[in-house]
Amino acid sequence: MPVIRLFSPAPSPGRAVLGELADAVTTLLALERGHCWVWWQQLEPDAFHRPEWHTDAAVPAPAGLVVCKESYGKTQVRELLRLVQDRLADLLGVAREEVYLTVQRAVDGELLVRDAVWSRDGKAPGTASAGDDERTGMTADAITDLVPIGQVHNERRELVDDDWGDVPSVIRLDGDRFTTDAVLGLDSFSHLEVVFRFHRVPPDKVQEGARHPRNNPAWPSAGIFAQRGKNRPNRIGVSRCRLVKTDGLDVHVVGLDAVDGTPVLDIKPYLRQFGPRGAVVQPDWVDDLMRNYY
Repeated sequence: MPVIRLFSPAPSPGRAVLGELADAVTTLLALERGHCWVWWQQLEPDAFHRPEWHTDAAVPAPAGLVVCKESYGKTQVRELLRLVQDRLADLLGVAREEVYLTVQRAVDGELLVRDAVWSRDGKAPGTASAGDDERTGMTADAITDLVPIGQVHNERRELVDDDWGDVPSVIRLDGDRFTTDAVLGLDSFSHLEVVFRFHRVPPDKVQEGARHPRNNPAWPSAGIFAQRGKNRPNRIGVSRCRLVKTDGLDVHVVGLDAVDGTPVLDIKPYLRQFGPRGAVVQPDWVDDLMRNYY
């Protein structure tokens, strides 16, 4: 969970601006909303030496300290720094190159959050990290290295279940990480499989047991792994859609059931050979549920 401390001689831009920055960070890292904290500290003139801050020629650009887990890879840290720099420049109206940032990594076993000591292997003293399973050795850090490769852009902003068949979307890949070599040959396929994060599902809505699909009592109760609802433990979605074209790092598709702003984790070409072998069997309620989905 990143913690961002910003220093400037200027007053705080306000809670809404700092909250927008935090939301952008959690979207980038595919974290739950609220799992990034931002502090703004206004400095008195005698409390710093940065010559340009002592002039009235322009709005002062802040300097910042970003604290994050030691396990974050170099690519993640680079993308995090660039995002914070870009968002601060946009939100505050300051020159991007004047926003200075540095990173401090929290060492394994030395980060206490919500009464849990973070540990990659569960051996650090203190309670296990939230989501750790001491029986299996699986820790909450298991998917920390998943960084979105891009973002969905479309006109669907409401979390509505049906009528996805004709929805056009653009998956815009991260230009700081990828060149067009990443999609070379993709346009020779007709369909894609897209892996993404249900980023707008609040953590307290995640379900781990059984429920009626779409909370419809007419359909039998089914375990979360016996249905494709979005309130899943890791909130990961997988969708097949039709590829229209590639345009630079923009991948144009139709029928992707993901709302605007969805972080994309992976894109794969769909291969017939990966389709099911033999007859496909499913309960009758699935046909009812999917009747108007596409």
